[in-house]
Amino acid sequence: MRKFVFTLKSLLKVKISLENQKSIELSDQNRLIRRLEAELEALQARLRASTEEFNAKMERGGMSAGDAAAYSSGFRALHDRIIDQMDKIRRAIIVKERIMAELVELMGERKMLENLREKQYQEYLEEARREDAKIIDDFMSTKIIGDMRDG
Repeated sequence: MRKFVFTLKSLLKVKISLENQKSIELSDQNRLIRRLEAELEALQARLRASTEEFNAKMERGGMSAGDAAAYSSGFRALHDRIIDQMDKIRRAIIVKERIMAELVELMGERKMLENLREKQYQEYLEEARREDAKIIDDFMSTKIIGDMRDG
């Protein structure tokens, strides 16, 4: 009997390889998002610290107009960087969602191919059983005919 060969084996290998690549991409994207979020938290902490420092100086009354303008400029710059960082995070999340959708699609295609492989294998086994039964029938027929001639 011939050996079982899945007719779409090479396509299944390609889908598994693409699925592995997408999983790595997803992992990399998650790392990027965590790094961007950590940077955002650091910027927000700097803004809070600067705000507390500004408020403390204002309470003590030792703030010149130049110092107030410098703080104001610094606050605006930090605020702009926070907004930019939030936008980077938003874009990274959109990329992550696209990668996840592609990964889900690849997983579905792989599963479909695996189901098809299983179906082909079951058909192969059924054909093997039929061939085995035919061989046994042929053997028994030959043996019976041989016994009838001998006996």
